[in-house]
Amino acid sequence: MTIAKRDLKAGERLDGVGGFCTYGLIDNAKDARAMAALPVGLSEGCTLLRNVSKDDLISIDGVESPRGRLAESLWREQSARWPLVAQASPTQSAKEAPARVVV
Repeated sequence: MTIAKRDLKAGERLDGVGGFCTYGLIDNAKDARAMAALPVGLSEGCTLLRNVSKDDLISIDGVESPRGRLAESLWREQSARWPLVAQASPTQSAKEAPARVVV
């Protein structure tokens, strides 16, 4: 997940791993996707669409990505092919299981 190292302003371009704008944190994929977290490996070259405070999560929806990046295309395809699935509680039957949640 991509986290702001300092207060960032809309229009700033992220400098990626090892840069001055962000740092990465690890969370499990289910939680990161549920938060629409921008993967730190895809952060380089993204432009912020809104202000982000220091230590706040940067969302994939909160940036404009550079066009034509293969890694991002594959990440989006993977997310579409294997969407998040809400877990059924032990008391729910298979018929009552919640519908898929696509983030």
